[in-house]
Amino acid sequence: MRILDLGEFHSERGGGVRSYSNGLMEAAAVRGHEVILVAPGPNDSAELVRGGRVLRYRAPRMPYDGTYHFPYRLGLMRRWVESLRPDVLQISSPYLPWLAARELRVPVRSYIYHSDPIGAYVTPFTDRWPRPLRDAALDVAWRWMRAVCNSCDVTVVAGEWLRAELGRHGVERVRAVPFGIAHQNFEPSRRSIAVRSRWAGSESAEVGAAIDEPCLLLIAGRLAIEKRQALLVRAVARLNESRPVSLLILGDGPESQRLRRLAERVLPRTRFLPFTRDAAEYAEILASADALVHGSCCETYGFVLVEALASGTPLVVPDRGGAAHLASAASHAKYSPGATESGVAAAIANLLDRPREPTRRAALEAARCHPSRQQHYDGLFDLYDELLARGPVRALTHA
Repeated sequence: MRILDLGEFHSERGGGVRSYSNGLMEAAAVRGHEVILVAPGPNDSAELVRGGRVLRYRAPRMPYDGTYHFPYRLGLMRRWVESLRPDVLQISSPYLPWLAARELRVPVRSYIYHSDPIGAYVTPFTDRWPRPLRDAALDVAWRWMRAVCNSCDVTVVAGEWLRAELGRHGVERVRAVPFGIAHQNFEPSRRSIAVRSRWAGSESAEVGAAIDEPCLLLIAGRLAIEKRQALLVRAVARLNESRPVSLLILGDGPESQRLRRLAERVLPRTRFLPFTRDAAEYAEILASADALVHGSCCETYGFVLVEALASGTPLVVPDRGGAAHLASAASHAKYSPGATESGVAAAIANLLDRPREPTRRAALEAARCHPSRQQHYDGLFDLYDELLARGPVRALTHA
């Protein structure tokens, strides 16, 4: 089987979509399939990798995040699809890559619902609008998403909650193929006193320990405005007024400098660490934190969240989007999507006040509900085999 993926968010820095694409190629090699990724980049390039090829075309940098590039070359994308003749055309962006591919005839067309553009770019800005205006904006946004998804033979989502959500908005042919993680890389035994000492400044801090010992809180992921990490920094600073806490921010992105300036003002005991490619170091950090604090209301999955659970680390998350569906009541604390820093601080305090061992066990139990990465990709390949055997079910023109 040849799968051609038309992507957009393929950053040189890394990130969830790039990690997913890399994993797809590795899994394809195991199953004897070929994956060809087509994405904008800093230069024209062609790279052979295990499991397929990465074709990049030169494109201008995005203004907000320069590690992403603008996928403007619709004609080039179409020519690659027509010349490479994939069995499955996989679309990973609802914007220009979809426009390039929507009229092309291929055996199977699949849309991978990696991101939630409505939750990221529409809902946050319309929540406080008058209801008629807000409803009108959301109606326009959902009309677009229905056109994207319903022009495909299948829309693949990470979980049943998202399948149900899309179904409520009129999206057809949605299949949940649960995403997964590399479970073998994450476990509580990686918890390290040395790591805690380095990042928290205390060699003995544990959840439930004496009040004068700082807990280590972790923010991890792409540092971007829709992830709302500034709110989290202010919340941790508010919590620090009543109990000592240390904060480690693991990641990079367009908000990095602004977050550093904010932390210098409100929470000097904040450390920053760029994305690390050292898998062992990453696993040790996840296992050594007392909680992972997350701000995004528009996750479709959240790999770092499940990896934290598999490390025995509980979560503090908003009660909206994928983050709210990943854990269990015993392994995380929720706060309202519209919560202020005080509300987020209260949720963190609620979690930290619980006994550590039952919370750790609950986190591990929640992680076990998620498949492995290979199981997810095997499920995706099996779905494509099923669709190829059945033939296309979409309309010949987008609707």
